[in-house]
Amino acid sequence: MLTRLTPQPPDKIIEMIALFRDDPRAEKVDLGVGVYKDAAGMTPVMRAVKAAEARLLETQDSKSYVG
Repeated sequence: MLTRLTPQPPDKIIEMIALFRDDPRAEKVDLGVGVYKDAAGMTPVMRAVKAAEARLLETQDSKSYVG
């Protein structure tokens, strides 16, 4: 079965990540993954996310996804 698989085109997101990584410009903007990083390169947890997580901890009964 696996012998019949055909090569697929490269993943566009992976290509964009590589383009960003290889770009030497300091003023570049990473549009590939959608993760906010501050000037120190850290990815802070925003207050709204912490509040939502706290609400989920109080009310969530399951980790199941809705179909």
